[in-house]
Amino acid sequence: MRLAQAGVRWDVVKVRRFLGLQAIEHIEQPGAVAVDPHSPEPMLYFFVPAGTLADWDVPDTRALNSTECTTHVVLPPGHREAPPGPYWLLPPSCGLTPTDTLHRALERALHRPDPHPHFRIDTAAMRADAAQLIGDAAELPESTVLPQLVQRLRGHLMVLVPHVEDRMRAFARTAETRLVAQVTVGEAQRRLNSVPGLTFISEIKHAQTLARSVEALCRHAEVPTHTVAKAPAPTVGVVQQ
Repeated sequence: MRLAQAGVRWDVVKVRRFLGLQAIEHIEQPGAVAVDPHSPEPMLYFFVPAGTLADWDVPDTRALNSTECTTHVVLPPGHREAPPGPYWLLPPSCGLTPTDTLHRALERALHRPDPHPHFRIDTAAMRADAAQLIGDAAELPESTVLPQLVQRLRGHLMVLVPHVEDRMRAFARTAETRLVAQVTVGEAQRRLNSVPGLTFISEIKHAQTLARSVEALCRHAEVPTHTVAKAPAPTVGVVQQ
């Protein structure tokens, strides 16, 4: 990893992970995006052309450029696409996201009246990727194919985890469905942060654990919530999210 100064070759927009993932849905060809998994909530860093953030005004985001007091950004190694430490969700080879494009995408994500009921995830495609490793007809993937498959599974989990967490708020805190989902989410997060061994077999086993988490979270993502009565909100200890 290395420190690089913002405002020279590029500027950076710092965004909460879930908001950033929603924004990426609205960008046809997003540029490089780095992930900081160590914040209280993981953050995404969108790289945009230098000198274009002087008038940046999108809520719940932060512009990092030459006018900021803190102008340095930690860059992951170019090849790192998984934890531990910062890594690339979309590699530097993707280039820069046009600032106007990112602005529009974030505004669309922020201004959805009720974003999650309209946030459609393709669980069929996610399950198809998982089935390549854990399905009845699963075969050992080639070493040249495995990295791309793992990256897709990791991307699925990064979408599924916050999506399932949000959907489970429709259930009472002590409801079995919510409690089981919390365990599944925690297990998925641990697997996302785990590092496979150096052998090909270790990489396969790691990929299979990711696939199992994808399959399990897809089931939770498909649980109907429209008929569930929400528990009364507590009067103390409420954390706004």
